[in-house]
Order: sequence, then structure tokens, then C-alpha cells
Amino acid sequence: MSNDSAASEIPRQNMDVDIVCVGFGPAMGGFLTTLTRGLNNEDGTPAVQSKTMPGMPPQIICYERADDIGFGVSGVVTKGRSIKASFPDFDPAQVPMATDAGKELVYYLLDPVKASRRSWLLRWKDFWIKTMGWMLPYKDHALRLPFIPGFLKKHGGYVLSIGQFNQWVGSQLMGSGLAQIWPGTPVSEPLMHGDAVTGVRLADQGVDKQGEP
Repeated sequence: MSNDSAASEIPRQNMDVDIVCVGFGPAMGGFLTTLTRGLNNEDGTPAVQSKTMPGMPPQIICYERADDIGFGVSGVVTKGRSIKASFPDFDPAQVPMATDAGKELVYYLLDPVKASRRSWLLRWKDFWIKTMGWMLPYKDHALRLPFIPGFLKKHGGYVLSIGQFNQWVGSQLMGSGLAQIWPGTPVSEPLMHGDAVTGVRLADQGVDKQGEP
């Protein structure tokens, strides 16, 4: 019997839900936050009923392959417009390593060790900056710009770790009881019926006595 045939005969458990998601990143966190806020009425009764559990809100589950839902993303300085829209009462003090964006400075960095592949025009600019450095706000191979371009202005926004923020969003979702997030649960493939996705199959984990999945 081939490995593929043996794998196809492995008994598998099924779990019916209304919505299944794969991967819990910043975009998924925003999607689930927006989605779950419309599932209950103000009095706590379901605004939309589950097809798998009638009388309950839709059953939503998100599978994340990493053991930590904050894994794999780094820091950011942002105006936070989407954060403020999704969480009007957001307090950065609730999130580790998050704070309000305060004083802003923008520096043009030179390349004293010539590690970058700068064009001749940038190298020419670097030469004149170093030559005229005594007249400019130039120090430690960096020139402070006298203005901040609009697309770089972050005042009123936040400095935060996206990983820590992801964990905070996940805790808000789990605390609402309207979505489940399962870390350490990789998905191997979608389940198809014609052109429609009807579910997902989790990756096999562990082996049997013969060392087979």
C-alpha cells in the first residue's frame, strides 16, 4: 500500500463551523475584529445565527501555524488611522512595547563604510554634505533634515511592536467569545467541492508505531 493510499485511509475527525480562517496576521486580526462586532445585538442576542449551532452566533475559528500568534512580525511607527477606527478607545499602555509617537526627527544617513550600492548622484551629494558639514546640522555621518515630508509624519500615531499588538488583538477576540484562535495548528490544504472551498484540512502531526504520519 502506498503512503498516499495509507494517508487517505487515516480516519479524520470533522468539526463544522460557519467561518474558518487560515493564518492570524495583522490583516486577519482587523478582519475578525470588524466581523465579530456585527454578530451580536446590543442586548447580547445573536444578530446573525449560526448554521452549525442554531440559536448561537456564527462559529468562527482561525488556525495559525506558529505557536505564538505574535510571531514573525516586527515593529512599526504608524499614524494609526486604522487602529483608531477599529479601536476608538485604544490605549497604547494596554499593549507591551507600545507608546504614543512624540517628537519626530528625520535624518539622511551617509555611508562611511561604503556598504550600500549608492548611485553616483548620491555619492556626489554625500561628498558635498561632508565637505560643508560644518555649516549644516551634520553629526556622526547623519544630516538632520529641516522638514519632515508629509508621508513620514507620524505625530499623533503610535510606536509599537506588531507582534505584541497582534497578541493584544487576539486576546480581545478570544475574550469576546465570538472567535477562536488556535495557534500551533498548521493547515495543509483547502477542501474543494467543484470551484468552491468548503473547508480546510489540518496538517498531520505526530507519527504511528511505524514512523508514518
